[in-house]
Amino acid sequence: MTATHLAIAGLPAEYVEMRSGGLYWVVAAGSAPTDLLGAGVLAAADALHDAVLITLGRGAEPMLSLLPAAQGPAHLRLFQRSHRGMQQALRGLVGDLPRTASAQTRLSLVQFPVAALDGWDDARLARWCAQLQAWAEQARQVLLLLCHGEVATLAPRLLALNRTCAGVAQLHPHRGALQLLLHYWSNSHGVVAQQSFGVVQEGNALHHRRSDDAVLAPAHDVSGSDRDVFLAQAEVLEGAPPLSAAWRLFDGWGGLLPAALQAREATVVLAITENAQVDALARLLHRLRRERGNALKLVVRELQPCLRYADERLLMQCGGSLVVPADTPLPRLLTLLETVQRQRWQGQLADDPEPLIRAHRPPALSGLVNVARFRQIAGERIDQDGSAVESAVLALQPVAGLRAEQTLQQLRIRRQGDLACIYRGQVRLFLFGCRRDAVEQALGNLFRLPWRELFDGYQRLAEYDIAAMNASGSDPDADVLPPPPAALPVVAAAVEGPSFTAPTPLRLGDSA
Repeated sequence: MTATHLAIAGLPAEYVEMRSGGLYWVVAAGSAPTDLLGAGVLAAADALHDAVLITLGRGAEPMLSLLPAAQGPAHLRLFQRSHRGMQQALRGLVGDLPRTASAQTRLSLVQFPVAALDGWDDARLARWCAQLQAWAEQARQVLLLLCHGEVATLAPRLLALNRTCAGVAQLHPHRGALQLLLHYWSNSHGVVAQQSFGVVQEGNALHHRRSDDAVLAPAHDVSGSDRDVFLAQAEVLEGAPPLSAAWRLFDGWGGLLPAALQAREATVVLAITENAQVDALARLLHRLRRERGNALKLVVRELQPCLRYADERLLMQCGGSLVVPADTPLPRLLTLLETVQRQRWQGQLADDPEPLIRAHRPPALSGLVNVARFRQIAGERIDQDGSAVESAVLALQPVAGLRAEQTLQQLRIRRQGDLACIYRGQVRLFLFGCRRDAVEQALGNLFRLPWRELFDGYQRLAEYDIAAMNASGSDPDADVLPPPPAALPVVAAAVEGPSFTAPTPLRLGDSA
């Protein structure tokens, strides 16, 4: 007797054959692939005297229309239930199958939507599968379950049932065709696992597409069982419910972490609301990337503006796939999530995240410091520039008629780690985590007045320029803080309230 098998031409028997007494699952994103696969199984079962086809939630006609009239088992028993009665029928399948099959039946095929399993927890699903497997073994039948719909979350649940299921496979769209992913598959040839094959439809038959995988490749090289699953903090969706069955929402990092530590290729979306969370989030990303591999997509969504360039770079170096800025609309977020699908993380993960965290952490002080302190901190950070985060050290020469002390009245340092000092008549700035292309924007944020009205441009300082500060000891103010800055006339005119007298013209070169 010819063994029952999945009718995919070109695949060896060990990947498609189904053994007598085994329960097999094939889950697909839509009903059309299950119709095609089911018709192929029936067409290849010419040697069988009797088979059973049960369809729940829809009729059997779409599948049977693909079955050639001269092919298939000698007798085919048909049973179907409408969408209204499909959940009850699925629950009663364990008791109904012995009544629908005859002593000569060797194949029972059940097609149903994943919605029929709504409300089933893992324990209930496991008990049901164990009962079906026991019946299939006792009846010496092949029992094939064809499940269709939003099955992205179902396949991972079935992986734990390898002792009660003879095989679990997934059929999903891939590069304009289909892909068959065998999570595990046992038959008379042995057991195979994590194998993936390209499949194309030719007429009403399925064929192995050899151009995609001339050599049979392990599935982890191409896709994973949970690649379409989204594990996210509830805050990420701004109060919206799960967008589909593929979305699972959790409260906080603690609620999300256990599920993420079981994922292989899912998209994990974490939220951050304040800068104080950066270090902890970097450690969490590093752990997930180290333990779950490069196929996992790790996305950080900024709920409040709190990340600097250095913070984003740290999160990416610790395993992040994408950082989504604050104020990104939800539809745009979903579009960005699509861009990381089917991608693998390409970075090189450090053995320990702590040196990275320390290198990306800004200095513990900010504001006006003396030259010695400025030289020490700026020199240390510039040494790390090539391996951690880019920072800027600038020398700004005041315009003629202004002293450096006067320009400091316009300086507003608000970011942790940004420093300033006066050295030989210049204002020198250390801007932590400031890229070369962002220097002028940073200067615009640092000074109340337009910085070009205060300074004759700026010069970027290199490491040797910083080391040479105060080397000769010729600057009498090098190691002391400058005195309180004298008021600028132009500042007084800018900040005073309305006056009833006519304004007096002032020039920048007037005496302070």
